[in-house]
Amino acid sequence: MVMDLPHLDQTDQDIIRFLHENGRVSYSKIGEELNLSRVAIQKRVEALMESGIIENFTIRLNAMKLGKTVSAFFEVEVEPRYVEQVGNELSEDPCVVSIYQMTGPSTLHMHALLKNDEALDHFLFKKIYAMQGIVNVETHMVIKRFKQGIGLEL
Repeated sequence: MVMDLPHLDQTDQDIIRFLHENGRVSYSKIGEELNLSRVAIQKRVEALMESGIIENFTIRLNAMKLGKTVSAFFEVEVEPRYVEQVGNELSEDPCVVSIYQMTGPSTLHMHALLKNDEALDHFLFKKIYAMQGIVNVETHMVIKRFKQGIGLEL
């Protein structure tokens, strides 16, 4: 494991490493690797979930194979009094993957996956620019992906 998690014992760190590599690995398989019972692994995973260290189990989908050919990042400058409203409204759009309020002049940093250039144009001009409080939008399209995370990388 690259990341050191000193507040967790080595067994919990090993369990997290196994689940991080393959969230579908069985508790029995982890138990075999760590010389613990399936029940012991299950109890530890439940404790990690209850403590909030493990938030959920998920899958990573291939956006291109699902017809989302445009991956774009947006820097959305918003009048300060509208930041919360705009952030909440954009976060409800199904093409928005993530959105964060950043330091700077009331900026929202957003990632969206869209079907094609026409969908990008529609999203930008009919959705974002149509919202109250938008000052400026910078759009950056992904050319090549070197790494993609789904949360904390270990």
